[in-house]
Amino acid sequence: MAKTVGFGKLERQMLSNERLPSDVRPAVIAFKNQISRGNPLPRVYENRDRGLPAAGAGQVYYEYQVGQATAPTSGDPHARGSRRLVALVDAGKNILRMYFSGDHYLPGQWYELQYA
Repeated sequence: MAKTVGFGKLERQMLSNERLPSDVRPAVIAFKNQISRGNPLPRVYENRDRGLPAAGAGQVYYEYQVGQATAPTSGDPHARGSRRLVALVDAGKNILRMYFSGDHYLPGQWYELQYA
């Protein structure tokens, strides 16, 4: 059973690694490796819809596409797909939290991951 974290608009399910889709598990490892190496850094996730908690001073959200892109979305000429991992990272490249969305274009679709 997934545990619920947060409250109000930011309430979301926390998923254990066992509950992740099978293609997300290797993506988590690849994403963590990309952040720790830092060259190139992943794309910054701006959190425009405020679906995730606000980043603190010196913290940045980075995003990582999971799976293959299907088709360009409206307003975006690049085919990037909608499945995402997003990590909250501090200035020392430490991952503070990680989230997954099967469709990050829909509000309220983020799941916080339990990873170690």
